[in-house]
Amino acid sequence: MKGKRAFTVIELILVIVIFTITFASLTPIVNKMKKKSNIIKCSNNIRMLSLALHMYAADHGERFPARLSELYPEYIKNEKIFDCPAAFVRGTVESPSYEYRGGLTESSNGTEVILYDKDDNHDKLGRSLVRVNGSVEWVQSSAGKPR
Repeated sequence: MKGKRAFTVIELILVIVIFTITFASLTPIVNKMKKKSNIIKCSNNIRMLSLALHMYAADHGERFPARLSELYPEYIKNEKIFDCPAAFVRGTVESPSYEYRGGLTESSNGTEVILYDKDDNHDKLGRSLVRVNGSVEWVQSSAGKPR
């Protein structure tokens, strides 16, 4: 059997070791990318909620709703908007992944925070928030609670 060449056990082990090292070195990068992706998805959800809040206020004499659940299903059609993908507990219409401050109006101070991520949504890296004026921003956790 002269022309056949098979893999030796040493070659097979070497390939497995190289694959394992490559996989181990890429895992932190993939995890970091997943966290960043969840932050972007969460910011998008908060942006959609902000738009819905302002549409609600336009229809109700500049008053924001008392609870976020009042936005569903007329202003928000998809329940997944109430769920932050980074949160450990799935957010629902009745128990969203976001903290909401009801009782504000369109004429409230524009820099007041009306909606923001719960504390543990992003592993204490920071949070997305919405101000009364409709701006959405990411705040690092070292900055403390949103004002």
